[in-house]
Amino acid sequence: MGFPIEVLTKSNTPVTALDSFVRTQSVTQVYRKADGEYRLVVCPFTDDWSAERKREKAAELTGGDLVAYGAFENGKLIGFIGLQKNLLGRRMIVDTLHVSAPYRGHGLGKKLFLRGIAEAKKRGAEELYISACSSKETISFYQAMGAVVTDRPIPQMVEEEPFDIQMVRKL
Repeated sequence: MGFPIEVLTKSNTPVTALDSFVRTQSVTQVYRKADGEYRLVVCPFTDDWSAERKREKAAELTGGDLVAYGAFENGKLIGFIGLQKNLLGRRMIVDTLHVSAPYRGHGLGKKLFLRGIAEAKKRGAEELYISACSSKETISFYQAMGAVVTDRPIPQMVEEEPFDIQMVRKL
């Protein structure tokens, strides 16, 4: 996909930038830890954001705590990655990575993730840290990007999202 990727700023990412973004994800299977191993279990739900949450996320992307990149089609934000600017040790944390539903499955997430890797390397990180939704699709994506479950999770992130899977991608 030849969509341009740009640094997100207040000028190209107004608070309304995600109003038409299709965040919906229908999940049927998730990973859960049992007897020390992650196993897929059936747990159907639909994950989505309200209009208010979309506007909060748009503001977060340019609020100063993140370095964020977005993919655009005709000026419309169709995918983005946000990384916490401040490293935690030698880790750069992936705060958010989403692709609008009509654009999924065509390599845009990979392109955004690779941009995140380049940014992390530029800032001196040795790995990307991901607190990933435990859905089968999300974990498969991060595994395809070379991420693995970490044996050194960040306790605060585990507390905030106990069902997420804590992963790292060495750089």
